[in-house]
Amino acid sequence: MSLEIENIVASIDLHGYIDVELVTEKFNSVHYDPSIFPGAAYKMESPHVTFLIFHSGKLVCTGAKDINTIKLAVKKLRNSLEGLGMKFYGDPEIKVQNMVAAGDIGLGSIELDDIALTLPNVEYEPEIFPGIVYRVSNSTMTILLFNSGKIVVSGAKCVGDISRAVKELKSTLKKYEFIEEKLEDTPQF
Repeated sequence: MSLEIENIVASIDLHGYIDVELVTEKFNSVHYDPSIFPGAAYKMESPHVTFLIFHSGKLVCTGAKDINTIKLAVKKLRNSLEGLGMKFYGDPEIKVQNMVAAGDIGLGSIELDDIALTLPNVEYEPEIFPGIVYRVSNSTMTILLFNSGKIVVSGAKCVGDISRAVKELKSTLKKYEFIEEKLEDTPQF
């Protein structure tokens, strides 16, 4: 049973003003049209992440598969901005907003129609989307469950959230006798 982190979205506060127009002028791979959106989209080549950059000193980073990549990218971006004369105060504040993980948790091929008719907290409209949307209780997390038995977990803030969501799904599937007891409970990353 294995899952991989596919994407992490984090908000960052650099604690200082960013001259977005100067960033657009000096950096490659920046798209900025303030008449459409107030932030600039900057595709960093290494590490391979995308930032939304705002005048307020706030950023959104997407595309990383681990927290260390985000920290490295933020440090590199901050150094580049300081090289353009911008000043920031204190350490950057990084907050994970969403983690997305995908993989195989050992369910094997499953019958989605039966599961959708039995389980609580699910949505299934096969004409629109080929998977079940399972809403994890007491959270904003969802699990997409496909007939191959593969899943996508979104809405997590940490790896522990992902593990909890998978355990809940498997426990619910077991309760309604869609899977047997012998499946490993904890996903491996």
